[in-house]
Amino acid sequence: MNRRVVRRLAAVTVVTGVLTAGAATVWWDPTPSYTAVAAEGAALADVEQLEAVAGQRIFFGHMSVGRNILDGLDRVYAAHEVDPPPVIEIAPGESPDLPQDGLLVHALIGENRHPVGKLKNFDATLRAGLGEQVDVAALKFCYIDIRWNSDVEALFARYQNTLSRLESDYPDVRFVHLTVPLTTGPYGIRDHLKILAGRDDNATRERYNELMRQTYGNGELFDLAKLEATDPEGVLRAPELFSGYSSDGAHLNTVGSERLAAELVGHLADVTP
Repeated sequence: MNRRVVRRLAAVTVVTGVLTAGAATVWWDPTPSYTAVAAEGAALADVEQLEAVAGQRIFFGHMSVGRNILDGLDRVYAAHEVDPPPVIEIAPGESPDLPQDGLLVHALIGENRHPVGKLKNFDATLRAGLGEQVDVAALKFCYIDIRWNSDVEALFARYQNTLSRLESDYPDVRFVHLTVPLTTGPYGIRDHLKILAGRDDNATRERYNELMRQTYGNGELFDLAKLEATDPEGVLRAPELFSGYSSDGAHLNTVGSERLAAELVGHLADVTP
């Protein structure tokens, strides 16, 4: 048997295996049957925590998944009949004079796929005057900011350098660090072929997340990715977004947004400077 035939047979074997795996895989369902646990997600926060967070002055730089969490936050407060903090959206780089009471300031930071630009934007917004006015600040990258070919070591070094300087210059601000969100999958033939080709986006995101976990502790890290991978029964699954929390395989549905928002409330209640 010549080499060309052997190579063809090998290729057929690989593709056949992938097709078989894909056929046996449960494809992602955009309408998962986990809505019954939404109320349990809201119940993860209590009134005392909600009131403590409502009294903080928080700055949150984010993109779409962050918006999902903010939407969930509204519902968590409503479920407990607690007045939420006033929410103010600002443009990146803007620093208005803020009232003295608790509030949540947020901005759609930078552009997706450009995490270094988001870091610069976050830094500039705090240095424009917001850093003197808030108690807590956090930057959340988007899942799309880190793909299979991202240089996570270089990005993490840039993140660590930027945040270290901010922490030094604004000692009265408590900086909360977040892991990068994940997506669902792999589901179906295409996703499995990408992984076989070494193009596993979630695996690369988890490499970055492990650097975050190793560096930030003692209440500094909000492990968003780990929470996304933990099902409603508390079981930590594969490093991917649990499908029951997602509206499209990447963003959070009602269940996911409320559970993540309630967990964030519990975390923020413990980080008042």
